Amino acid sequence: MLSSLGRLSSRNLGRPIQGCIFFILFFLFVYLWIDPKLIYHGHGQSIIYPICTSEVSAFEDYPVFPGRATMYMAARLPYYYYYSWAGALIITGIAGLLCIGADKFIATVGGGRLRCLRFVPAIFLLAQHGRYYPFLLAENLALLIALFFLYFYIRMPLHSAGSRLVVFIVFSAVMYATAVQLYLVFVLMCVSVEFFNKRRVNAGLLCLFSALLIPYLVNTFVFDLKAFEAYGLILSFPSQLDLKSGILVFSFFSFFPMVGFGCGLRQLFAEKRKSGRGKSTRRKPVRHKSLRGKSGRTRKSLEYRHKSKLIWAMETLTLLIVTAGAVWFTLDNTARQNQRIDYFARHRMWDKLLQQARFLRDYDMFICHDVNRALYHTGRLLYDMFLYPQHYSGLLLTPGRHLPDYLMIQMWVKSSNTLFELGHINDAENASYEALSSLGYYPEGLQRLALINIIKGQSDAARTFLHALSKDFWYKDLAKQYLQRLETDPLLTKDDQIQRIRSFMLVEDSINKTTPLDLLKKNKDNHMAFEYLMAFCLLTGQHATVAHNVGYLDNFDYPKGQIPRHLAEAILLYTAMTGKKPDLHGRRINAETIRRFQQFMQHLQRHKHDLQTAANILEREFYDTYYYFYFFLLDRSELKV
Repeated sequence: MLSSLGRLSSRNLGRPIQGCIFFILFFLFVYLWIDPKLIYHGHGQSIIYPICTSEVSAFEDYPVFPGRATMYMAARLPYYYYYSWAGALIITGIAGLLCIGADKFIATVGGGRLRCLRFVPAIFLLAQHGRYYPFLLAENLALLIALFFLYFYIRMPLHSAGSRLVVFIVFSAVMYATAVQLYLVFVLMCVSVEFFNKRRVNAGLLCLFSALLIPYLVNTFVFDLKAFEAYGLILSFPSQLDLKSGILVFSFFSFFPMVGFGCGLRQLFAEKRKSGRGKSTRRKPVRHKSLRGKSGRTRKSLEYRHKSKLIWAMETLTLLIVTAGAVWFTLDNTARQNQRIDYFARHRMWDKLLQQARFLRDYDMFICHDVNRALYHTGRLLYDMFLYPQHYSGLLLTPGRHLPDYLMIQMWVKSSNTLFELGHINDAENASYEALSSLGYYPEGLQRLALINIIKGQSDAARTFLHALSKDFWYKDLAKQYLQRLETDPLLTKDDQIQRIRSFMLVEDSINKTTPLDLLKKNKDNHMAFEYLMAFCLLTGQHATVAHNVGYLDNFDYPKGQIPRHLAEAILLYTAMTGKKPDLHGRRINAETIRRFQQFMQHLQRHKHDLQTAANILEREFYDTYYYFYFFLLDRSELKV
C-alpha cells in the first residue's frame, strides 16, 4: 500500500513540478534574451504577416483561402509582442499546449516510456524563435489545431470503420480549410493511430487515400482554386530559409508523424518478440505475512521514494542540459544583434545602437545605414564613422542592383526615415508608399505620409492618413492630436519639425535623382545634408571636394577654429597628394591628427612595395582613419545585403 502511494505520489507530483521548472525557465529565456518586442518591430524580416488590430484587418480585401484562420491569428497575436512580457507569455503558452498535445499523442501510440519526448516541441519552438527569422507562428498555431482535432478523433467512441472514416473526412476538411500548413501532419498522425493503436490497417489506408481527395473536394465546394494550387498549399515550405533553419523547421513539423510511426513499430516488434518467447509457467513464490514483512515493505517504500527522487532529479537535469545545448547550437546571435540594432534605430536610441554595433562581426548594408544615422544624431559622423565598416551603398541605401522583395521592403522602410530627415520629401514619400503597399498595414508609414502631406500643404490628404492611423491602438492618440491641430492650423506653422523639413524641401521637380548636394544648395543650413554629402565624398575617395568645402563648417555649430577629424584627415591627404594647401577659413587641424598622419605615411612609404603587409601593420593603430580606408579599403570594401 505504501509502495503504491509512493509511486502514485511520484507520478502525480514529479511531472507537474518538472513541467513548472521547465516552463518558468522557458518564459524567462524568451522574455530576457529572445525579447519578443524585437520580433514585433522587425522591418519585414520577422513578421511575415501584417499585424492586425481590432479595427484593422489586412485580410479584408483578400478572398477566402485555405489556412486563412491561422494566418489571421498569426497576424493578430504578434500585435501583443509590443510588450516583451506579453509576447513571452504567448510563446510559452503555445509551447505548453504543444507539450500537452505531444504527451497525449505519445501515450496513445504506445510510447509511455518515451513521454519525456513531450518537451521536444517546446525545445524546437525555443530554437525556432532563437533564429528570429522566419517567424512561423501560423505553422505553430496550425500544429495546435491539428493536435486538437486528433485528440477528439481519438476520444470519440466510434467502432465501425464507416463512422470513423466519416469523422476523419469531416475533421480533415476543416483542418485543410483552417490550417492547411499542417494538413499532411494531421493526416499522418491519424493514420499512425489507426495502424498501431487501433490495429485497423484497412481504416488507416482508407483515411490515407481519402485525404488525397479532400483538397480537391474542399476547393471545389468552398474555395475557388485550381487543382495544382489546392495541392500545392499542402506541400508548401517556408521560403527564405538557410540550411540550419530549414533542417530545424522540417524536423519540428515531422516530429509528430515520426513519433507516431516510430512508437507504433516499436510496440509492434515488442509484442512479436513477447509472443515468440511464449508465456512462462513458473509460479511466483508465496510470501507469508509477518510482522517483519511490514517493516520490510516500509523500508523498501522509503528506498523507492529516494530512488524515485533521484531519477526525477536526473531527468530534470538532463532535460535542462539538452534544452540548453539545442538552443546554443541553433541560436543566431547575429540575427539577434541585427534585430536589436533595428529596434534601437526605430526608437532613436542612438547611443545603445552604436554600442551594440561595436560588437558585430557581420555587417550588412542596413546596419551600416543605421550606424551612420546614429553617428549623425550623436554628432559623431565626421569624427568616428571609420570606427565601423563602411561602404557608400550603406549611406543612403543604394545597392546598385535589385534586391529580393523582403529586402526591398526593409530598404524602403529604412530609407524613408533618413530621406525624410534629410528633406528628400518626394523620395521619402515614394519609399513610404512602396513599404505601405508591400506590408499591407504599416502604421509608421501612415504617420510619415501624413506629415509629408502636411509639409506639402495637402491637409485633406494628411487627414486621410491620420484617420486610418487613429484606428491603431499604439498610434491613435498621436493621430488624434494631429487632427485637432490641423483644425486650427492646417499647415502646422508652429511645429518646429514641420517648418524645418519644409525649409529643406525642394519645390521644383526634376527628372534627376535628388542628392544631398541639391538639398544643401537649396538651404545652406541643412546640417544633415552637409554631413551626408561629406560622408559620401569620403566613402568615394573625393577628398579634393572635402578640402574645398571647409567653409560650410561656419554655417553649423562646430567647435570654433577646429575641423572634424575625418575632414582634417582628408585635407591632409589632399595636400600630401597634390602639394596644394586649401583655404581652411581660419580653422586649424589638430596637432595630434597631423602627427598620426605623418606617422602613417612613413610606415606606408616603408612598405610601399607590399601593400598587404603595410595594411596588416597599420591596421591596429590607424584602422579608424580616413586615409587607412582610402588606401586599403576603398576599392575592396563591400557589404553584404
